[in-house]
Amino acid sequence: MPNRGRTRFLRGAVLLFLAFGALGCLSVTVRALSEFYARHRWHVAQGVVTAAEVKSYTGPSLRDHVAHYFVEYEVRFAVPADQCLTATIYSDEREPLPCWGIFRTRSTDSWTTANAWLERRRLNSPVGILHDPHGPDVKVVGESSWLVYPVKGILTMSGWMAFFLTFLNIAQRRLRFLQTLPEDYDASPPPSSQSPGPNDLIDLKLS
Repeated sequence: MPNRGRTRFLRGAVLLFLAFGALGCLSVTVRALSEFYARHRWHVAQGVVTAAEVKSYTGPSLRDHVAHYFVEYEVRFAVPADQCLTATIYSDEREPLPCWGIFRTRSTDSWTTANAWLERRRLNSPVGILHDPHGPDVKVVGESSWLVYPVKGILTMSGWMAFFLTFLNIAQRRLRFLQTLPEDYDASPPPSSQSPGPNDLIDLKLS
């Protein structure tokens, strides 16, 4: 950052990256708060895991061509018919677990990790089911924070913001220092004078 112009340009670029980072942080924060709210406000019902399977997908962009894995659980749980908002309910009134829903874990790039998640829940094992009182979403009680919260997104955006905030602080300090110097100050090395070429030497000898 040899002069004020370049320093201001770099500061503007850093501010732009920080703006993108702020949007990313907002998205991650909304996801984390939504998960926190669901796990502390949604109603809990007793249920069982009826099916579980590791599934995969690839990202929509050309750069994201790797496979991502997650576990999909099918669950049944006990709620009155008017509180079952998952769009699937068994009509038999004698059925103790009439409401059916689907719960998915967060994704991972590791097939081995996804299979380890799969083994945590046995078929027909009893589980507590969190169900959205205003929608079809369901979640399983007792999942670890590392599994349900967007930890990767939190770490990525924290690193992003820390890096560019540090760079912004450096640029601000450099700009304050340059403002104490003359307006036309430039720390760039002056262009080196061109040494005479072979033809120039020949011309001198002939003259």
